[in-house]
Amino acid sequence: MTTKKDDWDSEENEIPSNWVKFYVPMEDKIFGTLIAKRIVKSNYEGKEDEDSHVYEMKADVGSFHNVDAKKVVIPEPVTINAGEIWNIGGKDSIDKQMRNVKVGQKIGFKFIDEKESRTKGWNPAKNIRVYAPKNDDGSVKMDTEWLEEYNSVEVE
Repeated sequence: MTTKKDDWDSEENEIPSNWVKFYVPMEDKIFGTLIAKRIVKSNYEGKEDEDSHVYEMKADVGSFHNVDAKKVVIPEPVTINAGEIWNIGGKDSIDKQMRNVKVGQKIGFKFIDEKESRTKGWNPAKNIRVYAPKNDDGSVKMDTEWLEEYNSVEVE
């Protein structure tokens, strides 16, 4: 007899979205290792031909909130566990901060606050800051364990 867990396409086996959302200032954040920078086509209406940055991270720690169908924040945050892979969508302010960040570097994203949009009818602008911890000597903190593993992978 098969159970729902045995059915590959059962709801129990669905992998949830791996996009970090930012809805609650000073609470929604992620810290970990930048493992990839990608450029994809935007999926925003009217901006389909524009490039959009995506930053992929191997998490150390973090949490964020989701919203329900009525765009009301769900009080219980989503916990980001160490080792999980998460994506963060870019925007001008994030992309500018990420220009000098290297793959393998330890970084964090934190939702600070919202500012009213300059364009009438648009959602408020979210102020998301990027943090890049430093070593005692002032150099950027790199995830040497991940870099060793990444550099040892053979490409066929």
